[in-house]
Amino acid sequence: MAKNFSVFAKKQTNKIVDGINPEEDFAALVSQLKQNKITFDPKKLRKAFDIVIDSNKNYLHINGLPRYTQPLSVAMILAKEIPADEDSVIAALFFNLWKNTDKYDYEFIKNEFGGSVVLIVDSLNKIYDIDNNSLTNPEKLENFRKFLIAVVTDYRVILIKLAAVLEKMRNIQHYEKEEQLRMANEVLEIYNPFANRLGLRNLKWELDDLAFKIINTKEYNEIADYLQASHEQREEYIRVFIEPLKEKLQNDEFLKKNKITFEINGRAKHIYSIYHKLLLRQKSIDELYDLFAIRVILNTSDSMMCYYVYGLLASVYPPVPETFKDYISVPKKNGYQSIHTAVFGPDNKAVEIQIRTEGMHLFSEQGVAAHFNYKSNLPKSSILEKVEINKWMEMVRLIFEKDENVNPNQIMEEVKSNLFSEEIYIYSPTNDFITLPVNSTTLDYAYKIHTEIGDHYVAAKVNGKIVPIDYKLKNGDKVEIINSNNAKPSEDWLDIVVSSKAKSHLTKYFKEKRKEQQRLGKMKWEKVLDNYNIKINESQIIDNLKEFHIDRIGDFYESIADESIDIDKLVSYFHNKLYNEDLEEYATYSNKQRILQTLNLVDKTDYKEDIYEDILPSEHIYTIKFYSRDNYRLIDKIKHIFSKHPNLLITSLKYDLNLGKIEGEITFKSDNKDDAIKLMEEIEDLTEIIKKERILPEFSTSIDE
Repeated sequence: MAKNFSVFAKKQTNKIVDGINPEEDFAALVSQLKQNKITFDPKKLRKAFDIVIDSNKNYLHINGLPRYTQPLSVAMILAKEIPADEDSVIAALFFNLWKNTDKYDYEFIKNEFGGSVVLIVDSLNKIYDIDNNSLTNPEKLENFRKFLIAVVTDYRVILIKLAAVLEKMRNIQHYEKEEQLRMANEVLEIYNPFANRLGLRNLKWELDDLAFKIINTKEYNEIADYLQASHEQREEYIRVFIEPLKEKLQNDEFLKKNKITFEINGRAKHIYSIYHKLLLRQKSIDELYDLFAIRVILNTSDSMMCYYVYGLLASVYPPVPETFKDYISVPKKNGYQSIHTAVFGPDNKAVEIQIRTEGMHLFSEQGVAAHFNYKSNLPKSSILEKVEINKWMEMVRLIFEKDENVNPNQIMEEVKSNLFSEEIYIYSPTNDFITLPVNSTTLDYAYKIHTEIGDHYVAAKVNGKIVPIDYKLKNGDKVEIINSNNAKPSEDWLDIVVSSKAKSHLTKYFKEKRKEQQRLGKMKWEKVLDNYNIKINESQIIDNLKEFHIDRIGDFYESIADESIDIDKLVSYFHNKLYNEDLEEYATYSNKQRILQTLNLVDKTDYKEDIYEDILPSEHIYTIKFYSRDNYRLIDKIKHIFSKHPNLLITSLKYDLNLGKIEGEITFKSDNKDDAIKLMEEIEDLTEIIKKERILPEFSTSIDE
């Protein structure tokens, strides 16, 4: 490893860049890949490394080092501590690339490094911002677990994310205290369960301790101080304890005859595990027998040899009663096998011993037999407890065993089709998680956030790009809604939304809107009826408008309110439809009020002439002729003028509605010439009339405008 490899270099307060050598760092990465026998293309890896240097050249990491050391550290963790391949390492280098620069976009990465790398980086990009303060309750935590699985297109996304989390936790001391607490809780609640399920035990243990140190600083320090104070004594005790065991096994003739070699080593429990044992057993740290742990690994595939070796060891140190556990004959559910026991060592101290074959050890240490059901604090309803997820994670663990016959990505697609057949998981610009039904649109998302956001919807951005209103959201999409106070819901939105909340709100919205429209339309219609003295009830309206597909009075009033019906033409329509057939009955009357009443109800669509009998002598007869544009209210206005002059008597009314024009003639009797001329002037003042002609008893005059 390079002497000043930056992953392990300490922060330099006065020399931020000095002592950091990118070439040495790249050489260290190459060396680690070779050491772990990870096949890679040197040119391809070099190109990826150069891109990382270039995209981070103007930035510093939070620990004061050049920021390229952050993705490099993630790649090193992946290469050294998690089974990886070349694409994983390159994607790890790029895990925050698009947050730093637009220079190397999606298509560039795809063309230079392949579709697999770009899909991994894309998924990492979607979950990059999710470490936030929104993960504050069990429901949101569980939604995030679901989200992580939902957006994963490749099992390696989870591995790289875990490596990135570990890198961040190793630098946790550089963050503000509040942020440290948030990060630590997130590790324990979100990432450690994944590491546990995937069998990444060493990674999980380190994350446990780093998080525990932040959350329970006092307890952590007490245990750490105890372990550190007794470190030399413990090391010496383990050395003394192991010596007679080695001698016993090395001198055993049966093992020699069968050419069985062995390895014995000691280990210390990690601090977080010790803390939980103290809580569980209600004992002091001095009383825990498994602070000392010895592991015996036999170079054989014969499991029966483990029992034989147990007998030899028990002959050296007496077993602690009721501590023998046989996980070989009865393996754990995850396939883990080993013999566990405790013996009384020197000074009568209890020491835990594990005995296993080399195959059992590999099965355990490299993840396949991880204790993923051990001490799970997750509820049974958690997605990580689902059979499908455990099946997928088992496939991932088999990858660690170099089993080339498994395809966890294919399994994941099957898992997601089962687990996410009804829901999708997306997030907002502030990284809040939103759960929506499958096939939801951006409009569903807007109404999920707030009904006001939905009602004023104008457009939406998904992953930074404007999309159509009916765009179907996918797991991992990041959605931003564009609003306008002038925007209002459209009824065709009901055909776009799929969520019950959006549909329910829109249905209620349009129902209330229709009620208001109907109220306004009814008020407007009643005012028109009153102005023109028309008598017609609601049943007559519907009976006469069915041919226009208006079957409900509410629809009629809505049409009045939104002016989809021309109210002037509607009045004329009802004049003609309802009263044309009754006109002749009124024509026989000579009563002046009856004549005026008849005029109220008369409107013709072809030329007619009405002559009323018993008219006064003709020497005081006045006539006015008029020509107008197509305006059906003109006759009503003329009628209204006559109603203000009760001393005038209509003797004849003629008008013709044809091809968009009105031509008419009104003859009336008046004993008062001034009144007659005043009435004519009022008619001439009507703006609808474009040509008028007066005919008086003594003279006639024509006025054109």
